[in-house]
Amino acid sequence: MDNPIVWILILVLLIGLIVLFAVIGGRNKLVRLRNIAQESWAQIDVELQRRYDLLDNLMYVVQQAAGSENATLRQVAEARALAMQARQDPNAGHAAQGQVEGQLGNAIRGVIHMQEAYPALQSNQNFLQLQTEIAETENRIAAPRRFYNANVREYNTALQVFPGSISAKMGGFTPEEYFELDTPEARTAPKLRDMQQPGYMQQPPQQQMPQASPPGQLPGYGQPQQPGYGQQPGYQQPQQQPGYGQQPGYGQPQPGYGAPQQPGYGQQPGYPQQPQQPQQPGYGQQPYGR
Repeated sequence: MDNPIVWILILVLLIGLIVLFAVIGGRNKLVRLRNIAQESWAQIDVELQRRYDLLDNLMYVVQQAAGSENATLRQVAEARALAMQARQDPNAGHAAQGQVEGQLGNAIRGVIHMQEAYPALQSNQNFLQLQTEIAETENRIAAPRRFYNANVREYNTALQVFPGSISAKMGGFTPEEYFELDTPEARTAPKLRDMQQPGYMQQPPQQQMPQASPPGQLPGYGQPQQPGYGQQPGYQQPQQQPGYGQQPGYGQPQPGYGAPQQPGYGQQPGYPQQPQQPQQPGYGQQPYGR
């Protein structure tokens, strides 16, 4: 063991093992970061497809008011076709797709502002609903886009530093492209308060509440009653017929009710009543009033 060559070989072997483990660890890290970036892109892809579908419905609603020959609608149709083509092209990178998506976002803003020229769209519930859903979709695209770009930045940085740079050359790893929109206007989602929707998000008119009756008075007293279910206005309810086993006029006051009664049996008509005799004071009592 006193031979220095042996020590040199052992040292070289240790260094080689350290580098090998570092390269293997760097490769595993690159694989993990690349998978995270690709998974984060999947969420953007889902929201982009949803925006294409909503935009198709929005164009159909606008065509009913503006016609199919409108220049803004033609521009939106062309931008939508280019965006869908770039999305389906396997050779097109995310950077190229970001450019066409930015152009599509500008075209969408043009369609939204068409309500200023066509008042019929301002009261169209389908147009207002689609407009709101598109704005929400733009917000759901903006958040995953920032998350994706952050993951791509971390992955690309790992490719440039040791030991990732060696692992990238040995494993064939390539940088990922950022998803950046073409124009600064398209990077921000449209806001509902900037859409200038007359009457949008207004509360429906409230029904007038009936006035409270004064104390001691029944509700609705003195007011005309509404016709019942299935009755026409002015319908008078017929009088009830006597039920089974009841005589006509049952429950009604009989003639002579409340009149002075005739003298009973054994009584003389007009017989005066005997005056009441004053009571004599009892034994040991003083006369009352003295």
